[in-house]
Amino acid sequence: MTVRFQADLEKLSSFNFKKNVIYESIISTPNPDHTPNTAPMGVTMLDEKHLTLTIFNTSKTLRNLKTAQCAVINLTSDIEVFYKSTFKEINPEGKVPSEWFVQANFVKAPKLRDTDAALEVLIVNFKPIDDEKTEVTCRVQHITSKASYPQPYSRAMALTLETLIHATRIEAYLKIPQKQTETAKLIEKIRDYADIVERVAPNSIYTLVLDDLQKRIALWRQEP
Repeated sequence: MTVRFQADLEKLSSFNFKKNVIYESIISTPNPDHTPNTAPMGVTMLDEKHLTLTIFNTSKTLRNLKTAQCAVINLTSDIEVFYKSTFKEINPEGKVPSEWFVQANFVKAPKLRDTDAALEVLIVNFKPIDDEKTEVTCRVQHITSKASYPQPYSRAMALTLETLIHATRIEAYLKIPQKQTETAKLIEKIRDYADIVERVAPNSIYTLVLDDLQKRIALWRQEP
């Protein structure tokens, strides 16, 4: 059974959102012809009631937000939903199936029917960043969730977990001469992961963990 929460009764942090972390979501907005539009997009918690999005100026999503002044931020762990919302041409008729959607409860926007949580939002500000992008600030009006504490997805979490796994291998491989090439590749991967985590979750627990692991690896490499 779906459990509903009013945004004025629940804080975003109660749903595992943290500041300075970009969470992957699917934004659903109404097109001018009232059909649903979807776009995978990162959202960042500004405070307990507000989120920000950075959107390309040429996107349909920004056009729709300026017209409708509302949207639904859908949180899901279903990679198929992300895939088919991104590459709409793989769907029948080249668009996301209409049966995937229902009308949101508190804003005039479509909502994905089967998601872990849906945040219905109103737009409160558009701030041009440059010629390519605009920062959009949203106020949460209502939260619908299948669970009391859904886990929003962030690449930082997955990459940090992957780094932890790699680090355990590196510690062992450094002692094996035949594994030095593989070890070097793992270290390079961790550097790449750290760059991504710094971008999507600056000044977060994830960056702290990545920094610590890289320091540990450097110390391991100095050991005889």
